[in-house]
Amino acid sequence: MLYNDKYHWLLIEDYSLHVSSGVVFLAEHPRLELTDDDKDKDTVKDTDGDGNGDSDAKADELEPIESLMETLNFYMNTEVTLAKRQRQDDSYALYDVWNPGLNFGGRVNITEIGKYSLAGGLEIHRWFRTTSTLLRRLNMQHAQVRCMVVVTNKNMTGTLMYYLTHTVSSHIDTMNRFNFNLLMVVRDMFNWTFVLSRTSTWGYMKNGRYDGMIGALIRNETDIGGAPIFYWLERHKWIDAAGRSWSSRPCFIFRHPRNTQKDRIVFLQPFSNDVWILILVCGVLTVLILWLLTTIEWKLVPHQGTALIKPKGGALPPHHLHAQQQQTAAEQEAAASQTDSKSVASLHLLPVEGGFWPRCYAKLSNYINKRQANKKSPKRVGLFLESVLFFVGIICQQGLGFSTSFVSGRTIVITSLLFSFSIYQFYSASIVGTLLMEKPKTIKTLSDLVHSSLQVGVEDIVYNRDYFLNTKDPVSMELYAKKITSIPTAKETEAPAAPVAEEEPESTNEDAAKAYRDIVHSHEVGAHAKDNVASFAFHVDVAAAYKIIAETFTEREICDLTEVSMFAPQKTVSITQKNSPMRKVISYGLRRVTETGIFSYQFNVWHSRKPPCVKKIETSDLHVDMDTVSTALLILLLSYGIALLVLGFEIIYFKWKGRIVFKLN
Repeated sequence: MLYNDKYHWLLIEDYSLHVSSGVVFLAEHPRLELTDDDKDKDTVKDTDGDGNGDSDAKADELEPIESLMETLNFYMNTEVTLAKRQRQDDSYALYDVWNPGLNFGGRVNITEIGKYSLAGGLEIHRWFRTTSTLLRRLNMQHAQVRCMVVVTNKNMTGTLMYYLTHTVSSHIDTMNRFNFNLLMVVRDMFNWTFVLSRTSTWGYMKNGRYDGMIGALIRNETDIGGAPIFYWLERHKWIDAAGRSWSSRPCFIFRHPRNTQKDRIVFLQPFSNDVWILILVCGVLTVLILWLLTTIEWKLVPHQGTALIKPKGGALPPHHLHAQQQQTAAEQEAAASQTDSKSVASLHLLPVEGGFWPRCYAKLSNYINKRQANKKSPKRVGLFLESVLFFVGIICQQGLGFSTSFVSGRTIVITSLLFSFSIYQFYSASIVGTLLMEKPKTIKTLSDLVHSSLQVGVEDIVYNRDYFLNTKDPVSMELYAKKITSIPTAKETEAPAAPVAEEEPESTNEDAAKAYRDIVHSHEVGAHAKDNVASFAFHVDVAAAYKIIAETFTEREICDLTEVSMFAPQKTVSITQKNSPMRKVISYGLRRVTETGIFSYQFNVWHSRKPPCVKKIETSDLHVDMDTVSTALLILLLSYGIALLVLGFEIIYFKWKGRIVFKLN
């Protein structure tokens, strides 16, 4: 029979019942044991030879109940009370009976807790009534508890106990060693010993069965788990959680680049899109109004129009310009008619003959030549382009040889200069401010990381492979397909005991489409990737990464670090066999460890803190790199290409025009 904690058992030993049945109780001491000769005697033979045997018969001998309890299935959580009838009076002595466990090599513990009599009733000792079951059973008498730990470090040196209890390479197997050190405190609290074994995986479903540590618990190959696990719903029916342990927070850690694919052009960043649209609208209105005013001025004051383009050295004073105009006005009017007649007479008009296209070209060319020859004012074209160049010049804080004598035109010029001055102050101040302020971090979610230009790596550990195998998150699946490797199989979730040659599985078209490059790494490879790869994001537990970052990264690189989580932080638990009596023992021990501060102490020992970011302005922060000015260089190169392309069209046009004229002549 298994005496468990679901019932409180009461065992009664009454010698009066034995005497009435002819049985003699031989043991007065509770720990008295019978000899082998006495145990073999069932009856006593007749010594008189009369064949009756009743006169000289001895009563049956009864073995003490205490010795029988050595073979019963008592455990730490067993609630059994033994009541023994006292010979001197009609009372019963009460004893608390428990055993650390037969499978642990424990011995039965029998402790007197009180008595019961008709006169006095139930009398329980005060110490028993004021303490809990576990507090009364802190001494497990060096019971041997089988404990299996998970060790993923393939380069472990020394004994297993030394590796688990010393902080050498504390960034490897961090949460496993942390949990084992907590169990060591619980071990000392309850006075048991460990029988250690190791495995390479926590336990994942394979062919319908669990492997690793969970599989060993199910198969009764170990009693408790020395490493914590992620407590998922599908594991609940196979194991029991004993208490909270490590808090695991794996995430992508990377140095945020200055520019990402979502960043706008650096020269457009000082203003928002609305401001740029407003500046463009104001520029169009300014160009149109200035073009209208200069055109009207050109028509109203034809001779004054020559001053719209200032000569080298500046425009003439107004009074000199007015006198000069009066002196030359009559001469220009007299010579205008002669010039018009001469220019028209000197025109070489093309003959309108031949096919359709030659006749169309001849008519268009003759019309343009006649119109140019009939102009009475000096040649003055390109007012619109000059207005455009004027606005571009003032926006870029550059001068342009452009002048107007109308007050309305000068008003537009002055207001445009003030507008450009204000815009330029804000623009230049924003550009300088961006060099001094912290660069904005635009990669904040997993989706942003997927669509960025960063390369991605993942720590080669079992729970990462299991996550990508079973996840239904579309963003994680997209990340795995685009930036990591092909879809893992169930075989890949195992942690291999030794490196062996892997056979290439048969791949289908679907698998081939998703078979991208494999970039799963160890802690060291991922942490030191910043030396070889400029933009690299590595998925690892922060407890393992912070130690290497603090030892290898500079202060500037630490300040550039950004973290993006692929899944929420995972709470881990210590585990035991299903319905194991050790569950309450470990649960109570872990809570006592937490209350006394040992949990926090061990956490600070094994969990490396995030290196602090010491922000200070250095000369390198004010340097402008090639990524920043690349847009300006691209615009310049693009303008070179456009100019050469237009030049080619112009050369082709004039050659084509010359050939047509030659053919017509």
